[in-house]
Amino acid sequence: MSGLAYLSAVRSLMQRLETQELPHIQALGIQLAQSVKVGKVVHVYDNGHMLNHELFNRAGGLALVARLDISRPSVTNQVVRKAEKHEGLDSSSIDLEMDTTLARYAVAHSSMGADDHLIIGSVSGRSAFVVELALAAQDRGIHTIALTAVSYAKALPPLHASGKLLYQVTEDVIDMQTEAGDGALALEGLEEKLGPTSGVMAAVVMWSLEAELAKALIESGVTPTVFRSVNYPDGPKRLRQAQNRFAQRGY
Repeated sequence: MSGLAYLSAVRSLMQRLETQELPHIQALGIQLAQSVKVGKVVHVYDNGHMLNHELFNRAGGLALVARLDISRPSVTNQVVRKAEKHEGLDSSSIDLEMDTTLARYAVAHSSMGADDHLIIGSVSGRSAFVVELALAAQDRGIHTIALTAVSYAKALPPLHASGKLLYQVTEDVIDMQTEAGDGALALEGLEEKLGPTSGVMAAVVMWSLEAELAKALIESGVTPTVFRSVNYPDGPKRLRQAQNRFAQRGY
């Protein structure tokens, strides 16, 4: 019955989400719709495990949500040499500096503009990168929204030099309700909990937000573009039409 236990855990989190976060999600949907109507853009950067594949270019999804894709640079330089001592070299501090530099660079070279919205998905929100990304976006006049698990975040020490976590630096926060550690099931014989819930909850939050955003647009007289499945007989044609419509209208 472990599968049933996992489903029960997810249902419990969804109920908590409905009780604690739905009014906020509804309000954000209206706020985002007002911005979209005047030509602003909703961007999403996800540092988690699902939204980059779940949210974009898929049947039933809004065309207007823009993915912010940031790839960390990599260097391959395999050298074998005798062991050497490197005094004063702290690799962790170098990594943090690279993260904050990359975040600033990404915002500066993105297409995000003032009064756009940036939703930053990070389960714990503790990395220096996501915190700096939020701060850099705000410096550019972009409204930031954290999609995070607040109870999880509170159980961890921050890595950013400010001593703050993602939910502490953004203008808005949506709590996905995932518990600390992410795993939902304590099974006998396993040291760690099994069954992460952050991917499921992040997807539920974002589809709920898109539903509220679409509803608010329609009620204001704007019909947003929604992608149709390419698996229907006329699917490819309808997809091209939707893409062209979105390119012309921006929503």
